[in-house]
Amino acid sequence: MKTKLIAALILGSVLLAATPPAATAADHSALIASVAKWESGQDIQPLFQLEELVREAVGNRKSRAELELALLKLLAPDCTFEARRFACQQLAIIGSDASVPALANLLQNNDTIGLACLAFGNRPSTRADTALRNALPDAAGQGRLQIISTLGNRRDAKAVIPLAILARDADSLVALTAIQALGKIANAPARKTLTALEGQLKPELQITLADALLRCADELVKSGSRKVAAAVYEPLTAQSQPAFIRRGAFAGLLRCERDGGEQRILETLRGNDAVLKPVAIVAIRELPSKGASERLGRELPGLTPMEQVWLIESLAARNDAAARVAVASALSASAESNVRQAAAQALGQIGDASVIGKLTQALAAAKDEAEVNALVAALAIVPGGHATDTAVLNELNAAQGKVRAQLISSLANRRSAEVLTALLNETGHPDPIVARAAFRVMSRAGAEDPLPLLVNRFAVIRDAELRADVEGFVEQAVAGTENVATRTSAVRGALRQATEVEARAALLTLLPACGDAAALETLNEAANDADARVRAAAVRALAEWPDASAWNALAAVWRNPESDSHRLLSLRGLTRMAGDANARPDAALIGRYRDLLDGARNDDERKLILSALGGAAHLDALNLALPLLDVPGVRAEAEVAVKKIAGAIKNQHPDAAKAALERASK
Repeated sequence: MKTKLIAALILGSVLLAATPPAATAADHSALIASVAKWESGQDIQPLFQLEELVREAVGNRKSRAELELALLKLLAPDCTFEARRFACQQLAIIGSDASVPALANLLQNNDTIGLACLAFGNRPSTRADTALRNALPDAAGQGRLQIISTLGNRRDAKAVIPLAILARDADSLVALTAIQALGKIANAPARKTLTALEGQLKPELQITLADALLRCADELVKSGSRKVAAAVYEPLTAQSQPAFIRRGAFAGLLRCERDGGEQRILETLRGNDAVLKPVAIVAIRELPSKGASERLGRELPGLTPMEQVWLIESLAARNDAAARVAVASALSASAESNVRQAAAQALGQIGDASVIGKLTQALAAAKDEAEVNALVAALAIVPGGHATDTAVLNELNAAQGKVRAQLISSLANRRSAEVLTALLNETGHPDPIVARAAFRVMSRAGAEDPLPLLVNRFAVIRDAELRADVEGFVEQAVAGTENVATRTSAVRGALRQATEVEARAALLTLLPACGDAAALETLNEAANDADARVRAAAVRALAEWPDASAWNALAAVWRNPESDSHRLLSLRGLTRMAGDANARPDAALIGRYRDLLDGARNDDERKLILSALGGAAHLDALNLALPLLDVPGVRAEAEVAVKKIAGAIKNQHPDAAKAALERASK
């Protein structure tokens, strides 16, 4: 161990010695010179190196200052535009007031104003603010807009006066940008300026003005000046304003009121303002009053169906007793299916044992499939533990037909001993709809203890149609039991007790889901049973065996079949097993394919074998398929198999693959 540690340390030292040291911030003249001439399409490595220096310098004041001075050299007029843009990107990270004079020079040219604004970013600097304001009067076009926007982003309070003038500019784009900037600054002078503009602007600027005032009001709320903010919000809720402004202002007004705006919300719900109602309903979730759910829940009947759905969701978010009462009332009283579905979903989240009866009543009355599904899903997740389980079971005992089956479906995720016992009892219910539902739910229970009882219940089913319907569920329950011995014991135990041929045959179909040696032994015995129906079931089960351990038994059936159907079933099982082994072809597998081809009685059987053989990437598999190219009845299938095998082995056996492909193509 000590030797390995020393070796690792030596190797680390060698690697460190082999790695060239990074350039320091003080020694980058050559790198700066290289970047100064850089243009798009050239080697980008110098930029990466300089960018890495910037990252390293962020936490080192001295290195940061040295690198900043170096970057300023890239702002010279003789440097490429790409170099200057790159330098400004880096100065946005490490720049200080030392770079302001050089960046101010860029503000004198409309082509480079954007670069300077990029470098200034939002970094606090009165010198940068001054440089931007000084450059504003002489800027034009896009450069002017960039300076205005940057002053807003930087929230420069001293920029309010020049921006106030520009907000009335004849150029609508300049005015719009200035109004937006004032909204970002959002101090008292900016707010006063914006308020003074109301009614004086072109129609196309009114929305921008309203949005800017909204920003100002939001900032007032953050600072605690709620009364002043409310005075700004109020006019913005007027119906003359765009919908998004009205909603934002209304939400702001609610935040300004100590009670969360409960009275304002109540008035809105009783009014006809469809724009503000959604905002009012969402805000109900956060109302501080304990009585809010009860008071606002009474408003449900007076709302449109969609508004009722929204209110139900908000009440569910409050999750208190009054909310449950209001939602349960909507479930029973609403004439709209989507409202009832929303109520069901909400009760599933916030309900308790007390809502089970109401959900069951709604389930019995439901005609719409979507509503039934919503109610079953709600019943499945209602909280409450044992009390809720008991409530569902009580409703189950009183229900019949489809409702009983639906209640059984709702128990799928409940795993208490009482529930599993009840479900097991329901598998013996005389109504096939109920029994089928119980078998389906039990198949997903994943519990070992009830498995023998479930298999026994399956064995005593007399209704052939029901047995066929639930066979897959029982098989799923067997396969889902982790302990192999437990599942095999359950099936074999039921077989020992079964006296009727139909029951024995049905139980044999479960043995492949067991998949162990004991289950296979039982199938081998059944394949020689005195009753033909039992033998047929055993052959079907052998053909479904999950691995090749059943090969010999199935091959014996294939060689000496009791009927043509037995031979076909066994051959299908054999070819499936062989195909499953194609991932690792070996001599044993090739021998099995050879035996199958030698024993094939007709072209249909050869076609079936070829369909599996084509997946075996082995030279001997190719040699088995090649002669079949000369058999007219299977030539097409043989050609597919040859080409597939040859393509898979061409790297290991190029000559053989090439010859085979040429032969297949003739």
